[in-house]
Amino acid sequence: MPALVWCSEGLNLSELDIPAITLLTDVKVKIHMTGICGTDLAVITGKEPGISGVIRGHEAVGTVVETGANVTGLKIGDRVVIDPNQSCGECRFCRQGKEHLCIGTDGRGMPIAGLNKNGTFAPWFVTEEKYLYKLPEQMSWEAAVAVEPLACVLHNFRESGIRAVDSVLILGSGPMGLLCQIVAKRMGCTTISTEINAGRLAKAKQISDYACPPEELTPELVSSLLGEKKFNIVMDTVGTQMEMAEQWVERGGTIIPFGINGKYQYTISPTFYTQNAVRLLGAGEYLNTFGDAFQFVKDVPEVSSLITRKYSLNQSGTAIQELLGHMPDHAASSDKPVLKTVFVF
Repeated sequence: MPALVWCSEGLNLSELDIPAITLLTDVKVKIHMTGICGTDLAVITGKEPGISGVIRGHEAVGTVVETGANVTGLKIGDRVVIDPNQSCGECRFCRQGKEHLCIGTDGRGMPIAGLNKNGTFAPWFVTEEKYLYKLPEQMSWEAAVAVEPLACVLHNFRESGIRAVDSVLILGSGPMGLLCQIVAKRMGCTTISTEINAGRLAKAKQISDYACPPEELTPELVSSLLGEKKFNIVMDTVGTQMEMAEQWVERGGTIIPFGINGKYQYTISPTFYTQNAVRLLGAGEYLNTFGDAFQFVKDVPEVSSLITRKYSLNQSGTAIQELLGHMPDHAASSDKPVLKTVFVF
């Protein structure tokens, strides 16, 4: 089968054997659609390390084509969404009920499809039944592929204790930033967002109470929106916006670094956090929010509107270059914004 495998030269379209069921609880899925995540782009651009020889991809939906003898809740033909996080259940964190901090049985990290074990940038995928959720008939593929990234968003919202009365500043309006905006608005929060790309900014303006380029977020503007206050919650979905986050967080507020960029370094002043009672929250992988995300997508099917580009695996070069902004005629267009890109099989 064709598969996008990470290697030292980048993503390589390789020909591999179709994975086979090995456990009685295994399920083989024919992948229909799989999203390109910001973590994939971070690896491709050198902002995060990638494990050589691993099939990338972890946001996926598909159809059951084979089941192990002990599979009882799924049958051939069922449409499913895949949970890629496969905590080991045995390490010291899993034993404490902190599966999101799992370090695996070998201490080298939680097994995650598409990160440290083979993922879904391929037409077939095998996993255990417990990592699959059956889709209702009315749920579209496009909505379902948003479940995994939404699980990440909901985990950060829960860990930060965001309430309906809070004002939320979301820095960046890529796919994760837009999902954060959808969730914040759904909760009733006053939601402000920033974005430098014209197409994504146009989408943010449809969701947030107010959206603008970051340079337009001035004291005068914030005062007109919030009065004397700053923002109770500031989420950096870009991964490089800590200075701006500190500028706009209210005393007693929370900053959430959410974007992934391992090369970004920022020096904090602990005194600022102490004197202003500001909390800096790193939430880690999602914990028990996959089911919540599944329900959210059922209730808010418009998340499917974030899927704006579909490619085949052999068009991966074009898809990646477009996402990285190297095709400005497409990326900058406000009527056809590049939001969420998926591979379709």
